[in-house]
Amino acid sequence: MSSYLDRMGDDGVSVEQALSSGDVHELLTVWEDFNRGETWREASAIGGDEAREAAAHFLAEVREVAALQALRANARAVELLTARRWYVMKSAREAGATWAQIGEALGITKQAAYDFYRRKIEEQENHLPDRHDTSAARAVLED
Repeated sequence: MSSYLDRMGDDGVSVEQALSSGDVHELLTVWEDFNRGETWREASAIGGDEAREAAAHFLAEVREVAALQALRANARAVELLTARRWYVMKSAREAGATWAQIGEALGITKQAAYDFYRRKIEEQENHLPDRHDTSAARAVLED
């Protein structure tokens, strides 16, 4: 029998492959697999015979994810999503959103949204100057 590190998810990707990937969907699937497993283990522990039977059936089909693996997946997904946030902010500005609206959508102030975006485009300019459209990125800074 293979270890839980080698068991594959629905998409044929092992937990360790998902953790080393840069694919947000795979990382979120690892996170969800852990949470589903925890839910069914809890149902099995507190439920009657029918609940235990349903839980056993489900748990036999789902890949096992350790808590630390779930935390790694969560941290990596948050990191990737946050790193890509500036690009969506640019699209929102190009679509007419104000910095106040963007800040509200993110649960931060308009100044914090503006500052985050400015820092991220500066990082792009410094680290990926050949792959970054500086004028388009900076154009949305203006109100």
